[in-house]
Amino acid sequence: MRMCEITPAELAGKHFSCACGKEHASTVRRVVVGSGAYLGLPDAVRAFGGKSVFLAADENTHSAQGEAAAELLRKNNIKCTVHLLKAEPGFERPEPTEAALGNLVMGSCSGCDVIVGVGGGVVNDLCKLLSRPGNVPYIYMPTCPSMDGYTSDSASVIYNGVKSSVSCKCPDVLLADTDVISKAPKKLLLAGIGDMIAKYVSICEWRISALINGEYYCEEIAEMMRRYRAAAFDNAEKAVQGDPAAVEAIINGLCLVGTAMTYAGCSRPASGVEHYYSHLWDMRCLEEHRQCELHGIQVGVGTLLSLRKYENFRKITPDRKKAERSIRSFDRAAWERDVRGYFGASAGNIIGIEDREGKYDAGKCLDRLGRIIDNWDGITRIIDEELIPSEKLEELFKKIGHPTSPEEFGESKKSAGEAFRHTCDIRDKYILTRLLFDLGISPDEI
Repeated sequence: MRMCEITPAELAGKHFSCACGKEHASTVRRVVVGSGAYLGLPDAVRAFGGKSVFLAADENTHSAQGEAAAELLRKNNIKCTVHLLKAEPGFERPEPTEAALGNLVMGSCSGCDVIVGVGGGVVNDLCKLLSRPGNVPYIYMPTCPSMDGYTSDSASVIYNGVKSSVSCKCPDVLLADTDVISKAPKKLLLAGIGDMIAKYVSICEWRISALINGEYYCEEIAEMMRRYRAAAFDNAEKAVQGDPAAVEAIINGLCLVGTAMTYAGCSRPASGVEHYYSHLWDMRCLEEHRQCELHGIQVGVGTLLSLRKYENFRKITPDRKKAERSIRSFDRAAWERDVRGYFGASAGNIIGIEDREGKYDAGKCLDRLGRIIDNWDGITRIIDEELIPSEKLEELFKKIGHPTSPEEFGESKKSAGEAFRHTCDIRDKYILTRLLFDLGISPDEI
C-alpha cells in the first residue's frame, strides 16, 4: 500500500524507505481518531509507566474536555495536576508567545511524569515545547478541528516578535475524540477546513522551489497532501452540517499534515505564501495589542488571495533585462526603512534574518533568474497542475460560511497588500513573492 493511502492511525510508529531517498519516520507512537477516543487516556498514560499527569488546557478547552479527562484519570488512580493557560489582558484567548510558554513552565509540576495537552493549536504547540527538554511523554487531545500540525515536530510561536517555526518533539500519542470535536463551534471547523485547503498552494510552491533551487521534494508526501486536501474540499459542506464521517475526514487530514512535515523535515508540505499572510497578521496584531483571527481562518482567506495572485502571475512573460536591472538596483537602506515602518519593534529581528540568509543578494538572485527563465514552461505547468480556480474556492467558502476577505475579520484590503509585500521578509522559504522579486516584479503589480 502506498503511504498516501494510509490513515494517520496506520502511519503511527511506521518507518518508510521512500523513492525520494529519505527514510521517513515519526516518533508518534499511536493515533486514535473516533468516538470515545478520550477513554483510552488512562491506558495511554500507563503505557509510559505514568503515575502523575500534568494536564494543560485553556478555560474553554478545559470545559470541553479537560475537566472530564482529569476526572477520568483520577478515577483510575492517576494523579492529575491541571494548569489553565490564560489570555493576556485585552485578548480573547492565549497566544503562542514567550510569555505564555514561560507561564506554562512556571506552572508545571516537577513530580509529573506525563504531560497531557487538551485544546487547539496553541495548547499543543506550547506543550510540545514543554515536553521537549526532558523528552517527557506527551499525549495530545484536540478539542477542535481548527488547525493542522497536530502531530508535527515543530511549533509555531511568536519569538522575539517574529512568527517562527521552532523544532520540538511530536506528541507521543494523539487521542482525537470525534464526539467532542464535532461539538466544537462551527468557526473552529471552518478554520480547520481553511488550513487544509492551503495545501493547494503549499505543494505548488514546494514543487516550484524544487525545480528552481533543487530543494528536496517528495512526491509521495505531496500526493498524501493532495488526497487529504481533496477530502477536505469534498467533505466541507457535510462537515459544517455536523456529519460525523465528514468531520472525521477533516480531522484525519489535519493529523496527516503534521506527520507529512515530520517526514519531510520541513514545513513545505503544509505551508507557503498563504500561511505567511496569517503570520504577518498575527505579528501586526501583537504589535498593536489586538486580538487576531483564528489561524486557519486567516490561512483560508490567504489561500484565496494567493490563488488570485497566481492567476495574475500566470499571465506574466519574463523580461530578463528588466529583472536584472531591478535586482542590481535593490536599495538595502530603503528596504530597511520600509521594514522598520511595517514591523515596528520586531524589525531588528527581520533585518537580522536577511543578514544571515541574504535573500536579496544580487548574485544569488541573478543565478536564480537564469534558472527561472530556463524552466518557465515547467513553472507554469506546475501552477496549472496544482492550483484550483479562485472562483471555485470562493464558491465553497460562501456555501459553508467561511470568510472570503480579510475585511470580514477586521483586517483590510490595504493590510492584505502590505502583508503580501512582506511575506518574503520573514523566513527563508522560496514563495511567490521571492519569485516575483527575482523577476523584477513588484508585489503590487499582481
